[in-house]
Parts: sequence; structure tokens; C-alpha cells
Amino acid sequence: MSRVLRVAILECEKLLPKAKAARGSFGDIFHNFFAQGLQGLGHEAAAAAADVRLDVSKWDTVAGEYPRIEDVDVVALTGSYGTAFYNDPWIVTLVDFVRHALESTDKKVFGICFGHQVIGRALGADVNRNPHGWEISVENLVLNEQGQELLGVPSLNLHQMHRDAVLGVPPGIANLGSSMKCPVQILYQPGRLLSFQGHPEFDELINEEIIRADNEDGHAFDDETFRDALERVSRPHDGLLMASRIMEFFLGSGKWNDVV
Repeated sequence: MSRVLRVAILECEKLLPKAKAARGSFGDIFHNFFAQGLQGLGHEAAAAAADVRLDVSKWDTVAGEYPRIEDVDVVALTGSYGTAFYNDPWIVTLVDFVRHALESTDKKVFGICFGHQVIGRALGADVNRNPHGWEISVENLVLNEQGQELLGVPSLNLHQMHRDAVLGVPPGIANLGSSMKCPVQILYQPGRLLSFQGHPEFDELINEEIIRADNEDGHAFDDETFRDALERVSRPHDGLLMASRIMEFFLGSGKWNDVV
């Protein structure tokens, strides 16, 4: 008999046309990313997860759609063009939902980029414009000792697309890594919380379209930054490795339940 892992994907944005045509919705990208992570588990974790079946639901949070928290095992927040520290009604509702999930339930919470920032805000961290500016395209981040133990590598190359950031680490939460432009890259609490400022679920097609669109819409980047971002967007990245590590966290494999 199979075990069911119920993942509610909280969609916080629509994809741009080219990416949507090729990859589907943000929820579809997350679903495929998690499925790849399940397939890519190492031998020991794969043996333990041999009977696991993913049950994924998708919810449009901008439209006010949410799951019943008791009906899911994991809540996963996508990225967004929205600003996590603004008080738009849908953002405030999302922050409250995440805070409730973390403070009043035993559900696991996962987030990427905007989702990472919403989680930081829900936990009381300072979230604001990054004083170091935009971080875009494939960037390197260095893992600390705990990050290396959990993720199995000394550093990561991940797609990035943000100018906002979590500017401090909430009490009781660990930060697993940092980049040149963003000190708080990965938030972690054993058995409860994992979030990335970067986009391990992105690929070249998705991020290049966003980079070009952002540059055309108000010239977000200077010419040198724009050219450099396009040069780096096709570089190898560690998204698939992170998909498997994220799935280990969802499943509570070994070290992922150790104390901070």
C-alpha cells in the first residue's frame, strides 16, 4: 500500500507567455520539480520512499484560494512579481496563512524567492529592498557547515531573480548559505521549514524570458548587468540536486529532522 505525500502548491503568480506555453503554470513547474526530486533520491532515501505517491493540489492565492491546512502535509509557496513586504490584501492573507501553518500546526512549509520572503515576514524577519540591488541569472552561493551537511555540497549554483530580500534570520531558524549579494539564502527549521531565495526550479528558458521582460519594462538593469545576466543564464546549475534534497526534507529523511 502506497504512502501519499499531500503537497499544496500556493501559486502566487502567472508565468510569462513563452514559459507558460513550454512549462505550464507555476504550479505545474513545482509539481514536475518535486516529481523529479522523488525520482532522483539517493539509494537509501529512494528505498525508504519506494511506496510514496505525490498528491499535488494547486491554489491561486491572488484569487484567495487556499487548502484546508488539515488536508495537506506540505505547503509550498511559489515566486511572484509581488512585493512580500507590501500590504496588498492577498499578500497579508498569505502571510497570515503561513504564520498559522508554522505556529499552530505541524505541517511543513516550503518557499522559493517571494515565498521565501513571505515566510521570513511571517516569522518576524525584516524583509525589504536588498541594499545590494538585483541578483539575477545563475549565481553562486556558499553553504555554511550545517548547509553542507544537509545539502551535501560546499556551494550551489542557482538561478536568481530578485531585488528584495530577507535581511535577518528569525529567532530559532537557521540560515544555511549566502551569496555575494544576499546573506540570507536558505532558511531552515528541522521538520518544519525550508525556503530558498534562489530558484532551483527555474531553467534557462524561464529565467531568460523574465530577465528580458524586466529589462524591457522600464529598463530594470543597466546594459552591462543585462548582458552579463544573459551570458550566465545558460550556465549549469544545481536545481535537480536541490529537487532531491527538498524531497528528502518533505519525507523527513534522516538528517533533515536533526536539531538546529
